[in-house]
Amino acid sequence: MSKETISKVSLISGLIFLTILGRLVTNHLGIYNFTAIGAGALFAGVTLKDKRYAYLIPIAALFLSDVFFELFTSIQGFYGGEMLFVYLAFVLTTYIGTRIRKVNTGNMLLASIAVGVMFFLMSNFGTWLFRDMYPHTFAGLLTCYYTAIPFYKADLFGSFFLNTIMGNVFYTGLLFGAYALLKPIFIKQEAGSESIA
Repeated sequence: MSKETISKVSLISGLIFLTILGRLVTNHLGIYNFTAIGAGALFAGVTLKDKRYAYLIPIAALFLSDVFFELFTSIQGFYGGEMLFVYLAFVLTTYIGTRIRKVNTGNMLLASIAVGVMFFLMSNFGTWLFRDMYPHTFAGLLTCYYTAIPFYKADLFGSFFLNTIMGNVFYTGLLFGAYALLKPIFIKQEAGSESIA
């Protein structure tokens, strides 16, 4: 691995590590789902050329924060089979990031909203599938989605759905903005060539 690649992976990993801290802080403050994990997965998919790292970093961030919740807080880090859909949603978010060819404000805004909606649909599908809260029928699935919209009324944006989307939009902007500012400082580019790690 070249020095440039190591610097780039270190910078990106550091930014994504901040997503772990963001999740811990927002959950501690009771602002559930307004986290940077989705944005971190999208960011890794877009910025990392080596896709092994692109998938590993956000999943590791999610897993490590879940371990922290389980061991050191009253928040349940691991809570059943529906977690598979949460993890799968972040894998798909990373995949969507790997497919983005033109990085600009409009594309990233649309992607962050789309992956927020996808996360909402997948995570609640997991809840419907693995829990006995709703009938295992199409009507029960629709009820699960409907009930999830105002689920966190006291949250920053008033719902599970909006917190997830607003969190993605906010942290996507923050991660890509920080990356654009810090990249020239941390990554020395070889004359005329710059490849993404």
